[in-house]
Amino acid sequence: MTLTRRERFLRALAHQPVDRPPVICTGGSMTATPEQVVALSGHTLPEAHGDAAAMAGLALAAARITGFESVGVPLCVTVEAEIFGAQIDLGDARTEARIVREPHTSVVDVVAPPVEELLRRGRAAVSVEAVRLLARDAGDLPIIANLIGPVSIAASVVEPIAFLRELRTRPQETATLSAHATDFLIAWARRLIEAGADAIAIHEDTATPALVGPRTFETAVFPHLQRLVAAIHAAGGRALLHMCGALGKSATSVARLDLDGYIPDASLSPAELREALPGVALIGNISTFLLHQGQPAPIAKLAARLAGPGGFDALSPTCGMSSITPLENIRAMTLGAQNLCEQESLHV
Repeated sequence: MTLTRRERFLRALAHQPVDRPPVICTGGSMTATPEQVVALSGHTLPEAHGDAAAMAGLALAAARITGFESVGVPLCVTVEAEIFGAQIDLGDARTEARIVREPHTSVVDVVAPPVEELLRRGRAAVSVEAVRLLARDAGDLPIIANLIGPVSIAASVVEPIAFLRELRTRPQETATLSAHATDFLIAWARRLIEAGADAIAIHEDTATPALVGPRTFETAVFPHLQRLVAAIHAAGGRALLHMCGALGKSATSVARLDLDGYIPDASLSPAELREALPGVALIGNISTFLLHQGQPAPIAKLAARLAGPGGFDALSPTCGMSSITPLENIRAMTLGAQNLCEQESLHV
C-alpha cells in the first residue's frame, strides 16, 4: 500500500487500513519548533508569530527537519488570548510565547467584543493566510490548524484561578463568556478550513477533567466543546482534542463529543483509551519529558512499540515540547515510528 502523508493521516483518523501510523505534531501548544529547529529553518522567532509567510515557512521547515508528517499553525498558544485583550510576551526561539497578564480579575467585568471585531484583531487573519500558503506549498503534508479550547480562552480573559473558582460560584456568567469564545472559535475555524486546513486541533489546556472534576467538566466545558466540534464537522474539517491528565469519569463525556482524534496524556495506555473512547482515533503519546531528557535509542524503541500492534492510530508528542528538546531525540521518535533504522537517512 502506497499512501501520501495526507492520505495516511486521514485514513488513520477514519480507522481505515494504513501501511503504518503517521507520526505528527499538531503545532499550537504542541509546538514542533524547538530552538534547534528554528536555528536550522531559515526563519526567526518571534517574527514568525506575526507574519503569515514566515509562519507557514517555519511550519514547513519544521516538518522537513524533524520528520513530522504534518504541518500546524499558529506556532504558539497566545493568539486567542491576545485577541481577547490579554497582555502577552511573544518570547523568542528559546522562550515560548506566554500570557503576561489577563485583562480582568472577575468574569462580571468582561464585556466581550462582537465576533466580527475579534476576527479582525491580532493574528487571526495572519493564521488564516498561513494556512492558505501551506495549502499551496505543503504538498502532501496534512495541515492542522490549532485552537485553544473555549473555556481555556475564557480563563485567559479572567485571571485563571479566579475564573476556575467562578465556574462554580458564577456559572451563568462564565457560561456566557465561554459561549462567546465558542462563537469566535467557530467563525475562525470555518475560515481556517476554507483556507485549506484538513483538521482542527483543540487544546483545552486549562479546564481539563483532571483539574475541574467530572461534574464541572460536564456542565461547564462539554457543551462548548460539543458545539465547536459539530461546527468543525459541518465545515468539512476533522476535530482533534488534546487535554492533559486522566479522563476519569469524564471519559463518557469526551466519548460523546464525536471527535475524530484524541491526543492523551503520556500516562494513559492505548488499551484503556480504546475502551473509554470507542471509535475515536488515538494519537500519542510520546512523553515530552522523555523527548527532552531521554536518549535517542530508547525513544526510537518506544515510538516503534507505540506504532505497532495494539498501539496508537497515529504517533505524536503528548504536549508542548521544551524549547531545548534535542533534535536528535525528535528524529529518533519520527524515525522509530516510521521503522527506519538509520537516523542519518533523514537529512536537513
